[in-house]
Amino acid sequence: MKEYVLITGASSGIGSHLAMHFAESSYSLLLLARREDLLQEVKEKCLKINPEIIVETFLCDVRSDEELKKVHDFINENDLHLKIVIANAGIPVQGYVANLTVDDYKYQFETNVFGVLRTFYFFKDHLIKSKGHLALLGSVASYISSPKLTPYCMSKFAVKALSEGLFFEMKKFGVKCTLICPGLVESQIRQVNNKGQYKPDAKDPAPDWIILDTKSATLQMKKAILKGKKEVIITGHGKFMVFIQRHFPWFIDFLNSKNIMSG
Repeated sequence: MKEYVLITGASSGIGSHLAMHFAESSYSLLLLARREDLLQEVKEKCLKINPEIIVETFLCDVRSDEELKKVHDFINENDLHLKIVIANAGIPVQGYVANLTVDDYKYQFETNVFGVLRTFYFFKDHLIKSKGHLALLGSVASYISSPKLTPYCMSKFAVKALSEGLFFEMKKFGVKCTLICPGLVESQIRQVNNKGQYKPDAKDPAPDWIILDTKSATLQMKKAILKGKKEVIITGHGKFMVFIQRHFPWFIDFLNSKNIMSG
């Protein structure tokens, strides 16, 4: 029986590289994303890595119950053995609080929080049946909030809170839950605007020297999922920042004050 991994936001960045890593480990794949052309490219790469697996792609926005239900029904109709679900889809909303609106925050939460919840609700029974594994994409921003990033940080704090509860709630069903908190990883997310639109010409604001390549980062993520870790922080920079927040929070305050002054 083939074991399947379902990944949301699978068309680029972390999602696409996780798909390729799991293909290397002979997992079949259910790949969900909003960009069909990129999904097909990821599918081709995964099949080139391992022609023995099955790769199904779905145009799916995690804000849509209807689109997630189609994937849910496909799994049921084909009696697939869903072993791992990775709720990876996410977008950033940025700006000073005073310049944003409640609708901006709602838009952020609809994908990053309620999209994660929808993913859980639609596939939890499959995971209970397989005694599988749920992985949620948090962030170092699950620990540290920053000026001009409060919508995104709030959403990732919420994902961390959700994961903390789900870890224990799902444990009694034999389902593991892993929170993945990356620092700065090579990704298109920082080139996505406040409306969820990818802008390829937008400059990545993060300095190159601090960004971990996606392949290395996602390999660490895959290992953490397969080991059943409760939580993993990815990148040395990310681990350092979380350590500082825990033990020297005044230094984070200092950095945030500098960010405001320079903004």
